[in-house]
Amino acid sequence: GMVVRTSPVIPDLKVAFFQCAICGHSEQVAIDRGRIAEPTQCSSCHVRHGFTLVHNRCYFSDKQMVRVQETPDEVPSGETPASIVIFAYDDLVDAVRPGDRVEVTGVFRAQARRVNPKITKVK
Repeated sequence: GMVVRTSPVIPDLKVAFFQCAICGHSEQVAIDRGRIAEPTQCSSCHVRHGFTLVHNRCYFSDKQMVRVQETPDEVPSGETPASIVIFAYDDLVDAVRPGDRVEVTGVFRAQARRVNPKITKVK
């Protein structure tokens, strides 16, 4: 396909660093499927919900959104070319620019899109 659009580099959180606001005890939490399991109770002073996220000590990786469209010579005449959004991580970030022809190999994960965020019906 052909690269149509690329996003700027997005920091992607990998390991979150939490510190207790009362005693200063710290904990690192790995991100699981995009969810942060924030610690609820400090193991040192036993205060509940006293942790704050310290951004400077978290671990991030690079992420970029790339929109790829079918090349015009592959599309039958009269039809619009299909496009998909691809996420590039780490070394693949900034590897392509709009207008480049690419062949992509990866895992395809389909997600439902909501027509209106206030309505539960999906497209």
